[in-house]
Amino acid sequence: MNAVTHHMGMGRLQITQNWVGPVWSLVGIGQVIASALNPIELAICVGQIEEVTPAAVADFTRSVDQFSKSLRRAGFIGVKGGSTAVAALVSERVHPAALPAVRNKPMSFGSVVVPAVVDLGQRQLHIATNTPMIGMAVWGGVRDQARTYLPEPRAVFG
Repeated sequence: MNAVTHHMGMGRLQITQNWVGPVWSLVGIGQVIASALNPIELAICVGQIEEVTPAAVADFTRSVDQFSKSLRRAGFIGVKGGSTAVAALVSERVHPAALPAVRNKPMSFGSVVVPAVVDLGQRQLHIATNTPMIGMAVWGGVRDQARTYLPEPRAVFG
């Protein structure tokens, strides 16, 4: 978590800790597009749990979607801007069935959430790589944000 905090600080994100659903999380907030016409917010939410399961991935991703929607601001003509987020769970134990659950799915209108799992036991980072049709222009950019703020465990721990 210290490495993630460091990367968030280097990226000039506002760093807080907050409940995101039932998980106490490290949260970094910034902007992808700082335009008054259509602002797009970025939230990097990282929660450490006992074991990552398929249900935990799905639940945390939904919770991050709800959280990121709360960050959306009105644009120039009164239309709400968008939000992008990374929903990362960190654990020493990752259930084998959890990794196939790390998939991008359209969540709600105006938001894109990319799930990720940081497997400390195997020292691997898993970021969803599929690209849904809805919002396809944005998914790659959010995946890049995930790689920026979530360091590979092997790079941190050797």
